[in-house]
Amino acid sequence: MDKPGPFAGRRVLDLSARAAQLPHALAVAMAARLAADFGAEVVRAPAEGADPLAMLPPLLPDGSSGLARFLLAGRSAAAPCEMRFDAAIGDSLALEGVAAPLKVRLSVFGAGDDPPMSELGLLGLSGILAAVQPRQGVPVRLGGHQGAYAAGLSAFTALAAGLRAGRPDTVDVSLFDVACWLNWKAAASVLLLGDAAASREQRGGWHTLPAADGHVCLVYMAKDWPALRDMVGDPRLSHADFATQKTRGQNLDALDDILRPWFVARSRAEITAAAQARRIPIGPVLSPTELLADRQYAARHFLARDGAPRLPLLVDGARPDWRRAEQELPADA
Repeated sequence: MDKPGPFAGRRVLDLSARAAQLPHALAVAMAARLAADFGAEVVRAPAEGADPLAMLPPLLPDGSSGLARFLLAGRSAAAPCEMRFDAAIGDSLALEGVAAPLKVRLSVFGAGDDPPMSELGLLGLSGILAAVQPRQGVPVRLGGHQGAYAAGLSAFTALAAGLRAGRPDTVDVSLFDVACWLNWKAAASVLLLGDAAASREQRGGWHTLPAADGHVCLVYMAKDWPALRDMVGDPRLSHADFATQKTRGQNLDALDDILRPWFVARSRAEITAAAQARRIPIGPVLSPTELLADRQYAARHFLARDGAPRLPLLVDGARPDWRRAEQELPADA
């Protein structure tokens, strides 16, 4: 019986294990993961050397990569020459010689223009790093793999459109273009205002602070500042230097010097409870092991029983049943 889903009966080749660069491998694997979730039979070609995803953090208690478990769930392994495929996803080199009517090709600048590039380089070139307050002139790397995952979503969109069209095609996805699109607000600010003023005004609200037993993340906005100021209770926070989001960003080091003692003196749970009572968006930074026991993650079924992450997609509180949804469609749908 075919796997239920919009792409049931379609076979997709995942070439993430043969990607020459890590951003490409992550993006390809994300696109293939989404295809598998929507019912496609996804086959992953084995690596010709070391698998680029095998040991990427976060690591689960058994030492395996939680990221790899998440990205590679729902697929089998086979040599590409042994099967027929409706589509293949990979970088330029991996796609050479692959027989598939639809090819989704990822590269740094599009159309196979693929110089060596790291995720940090992509974020820097696209201007995304400017959205994070640098410390002593050094930009702060964003957590996770936001650029690569966004490119994977773009590749999946191209794959879905190509399968729907049903004709041979090669679709190019540029990791750099996707990153620039993610940063469209900064680009618009430069065009309209002459600089990225919007990003400057956002600084000061989104960063981490140490707690007694780890770290907490502050993502408060301007409307949350009075509640945060009153929770900490230090009269220095009423100074004009901290009156607006913009001035708080300009004086972030001084602000942190005032906030830090209050946070360091309390546990993450105490800080989270106090913040939630005042509707301030502050939450604990959890380790992979702690996530396994997190009540919110359990309620959303984000983690399988073995610890493997899953997409937390719920419809009316339950996971979608694609087979049932297809059976309920009208005959002319």
